[in-house]
Formats: sequence, C-alpha cells, structure tokens
Amino acid sequence: MRLSPLLVLIAGSLLATSASAQRPNTRQGFWLSGGLGPGSAGVDCSGCTNDRTTGLSGNLRLGGTLGGGKFLLGGETNGWVHSESGVDETIGFLSFIFVWYPSNTGAFFFKLGAGGMRYSANDGVDELSATAPSGSVGIGYDFRVGRNVSLTPYLNALATSGVDAKFNGQSIATPVSIKINLVQLGLAVTMH
Repeated sequence: MRLSPLLVLIAGSLLATSASAQRPNTRQGFWLSGGLGPGSAGVDCSGCTNDRTTGLSGNLRLGGTLGGGKFLLGGETNGWVHSESGVDETIGFLSFIFVWYPSNTGAFFFKLGAGGMRYSANDGVDELSATAPSGSVGIGYDFRVGRNVSLTPYLNALATSGVDAKFNGQSIATPVSIKINLVQLGLAVTMH
C-alpha cells in the first residue's frame, strides 16, 4: 500500500499535537529547518499550456531570531525535481526570508521572501536553463515535539518575473515573457 504525501503530513501533524501541548512554543537565537513533500511546478506565458507538473520538493532555511521570538530573519533554499521520458528537470530558489509569528509564544507563522531562481531541463545531450528574480510567500505551524524541536507542516508559493533562457549555454530570445512558479506542501523538522 502506497501512502499519499498528504496523509503522511496529516498523520505527522496529529502525532505532534499531543506532544506540543506539553512544551512551550518559544524561539530564541539561531534556528534551522528542513523539510520534504510534493511540489507542483507551472509556467505562465501567453500561448503556453497551464499544465502543472508534480515532483519531489523540499526546502532548507536557517537564520536568527529577533523581537522576543516574533520575528525571524534568514535564508532559504527551495528545490524541486522531476524526471520523465529521459528528461531531468530541476528548479532551485535561493531567498532572503522574513518570518513573522503573530504571537511570541504562538506556533502559526507567515513567511515572505525575495531572491532568485534557476531552472534546468537536461536529456543527457542538450540543456535548457533559465534564471530569474523571484519572490515567495508561505505559512506554517510549529508542533513542538521536544524542548527546541518542532514538526512544521508548511505551504509555500514561489514565483518569478520573466526568465532569461539559455540553450546549451547560449542565450535565446523568447517572443513572450515566461514566468515559473512552484507550490510546495511539506513537513519540516525545525530546531529553534
């Protein structure tokens, strides 16, 4: 029997709920978080199909705590991979992020980020690549499972402005503005 990623996320969150009720949800100093889950990638452009492709997705973020535990500043990398018909696709985002917890001891947070993206499609002979500035938004909830450890289900949405495309390292002109977006649903382990 194959378990869906959403079912694994829900089960992990439910198991963490009982443990989180027994531990204070505070943050201070350095923090680190890494997670995995499904990701859905898409392309926006006039004349393009709006099909989305699902692949394995993850993120890694780290930084420091400010403002009594309500504000976190740091960096984040988000990745997505997909292989089909001999073509390996990857998307990578690198962002400066700001995380806001509405309550000093609350578990729910909002996240904003700005940075850059790189896309690659490679069939072993040719490579199509693209780079662009990007932005992100996200939400999550820290279920405290240890003194300084939480299980964190999250939802991220990342998108680019128009991309600069290259084929085998040579710049190519695109007749329309192409934008790439990624939606991630995952479960992270966070150390506060």
